[in-house]
Amino acid sequence: MYQGLQKRLPRTLGGLVLLIALEFLSPRSAQAQTAIPVSGQVVTEEDAVISSGVTIAIETRDASRLAELHADSQGRFEITTLFRGTYLMTVSAEGFYPDQSYLDLKDGGGGPRTVRIVLTRAPRQKTTSPLPALTDMSAPKEAQKAYKRAVQALHANRLDDARKEFEKAVAEYPCYARALTGLAAVQTAARDSDAAAANLRHATQCDPGFPDAFASLGRLLNSQKRFVESEEILKQGLRVSPRAWQLYDQLATAHYSEGQYGKAKEEWLRVLSINSAPPAELRAKLAAVYLQGGARDKAYSEMQAYLHADPNGRFASKIRAMMQDLGPSGANAVIPPQPGQPVSPNP
Repeated sequence: MYQGLQKRLPRTLGGLVLLIALEFLSPRSAQAQTAIPVSGQVVTEEDAVISSGVTIAIETRDASRLAELHADSQGRFEITTLFRGTYLMTVSAEGFYPDQSYLDLKDGGGGPRTVRIVLTRAPRQKTTSPLPALTDMSAPKEAQKAYKRAVQALHANRLDDARKEFEKAVAEYPCYARALTGLAAVQTAARDSDAAAANLRHATQCDPGFPDAFASLGRLLNSQKRFVESEEILKQGLRVSPRAWQLYDQLATAHYSEGQYGKAKEEWLRVLSINSAPPAELRAKLAAVYLQGGARDKAYSEMQAYLHADPNGRFASKIRAMMQDLGPSGANAVIPPQPGQPVSPNP
């Protein structure tokens, strides 16, 4: 990302305003309690056994890891070290979306518990090797030098100098997609969105295989609430770059803003299947979409995942405050649509 733009570009994530009142009960002290055996089986949506690679992790409310174990060849597992309380259970397996749910052992006596976990298969996609943008290889040396100077100016937060150098690069080579995308980022920061959109459209035409231009244009259109146009552009980019997680991220934002929460969740989960280390903010977005669907437990676990990934992030204090009131039996939350985000491509 353009580090120099981070202080200038407004970055908001609406849709995480929670109205919750019930108290979350954390696991009680294990002293003078009898352990409650928990056993279970992990299967697919077709009720087939997942014979290998299944991992089960158990955590407390404050994200302290209590246990991690592996299911056997029949997908079965058992844990005998838990006491009365509420625990977060994360089940994962290669090729499947991870499942996070609460294990409520607070009530019902201390007898054995049995659970059944159904994992959803992630779509299989061909892997591709990252390649330079087509126009990167075609740009003359003077254009490439101007582009490098522009990036250096951005990192030093000299936006006027960056604009001039990007313009020089484009003047040397008008179809330089990466320079056009960088220039659009500076123009967006200066609130010249029409010029930014024109440059991004030109970049997508010059280099249909450069996903940054499509993602940046989709983000800009989302910020202008032009969601239908955004979806069209993003799907166009995905036809050429099906492994570009940024495109799915912006497509999810468009769906969310239109109230299509199921589609938004599907696209954000697809990001996780492609990018094993996504930006921490993706977890906050998933928390918002889970709340819209009434999946409060999963929303809570996504908030925990956000704090794991970025404990001092820009949403950290707000999420910590919300987690004090949000629990597996909390009230339904009402959250407004998530607005689009400004353009900030990666040079």
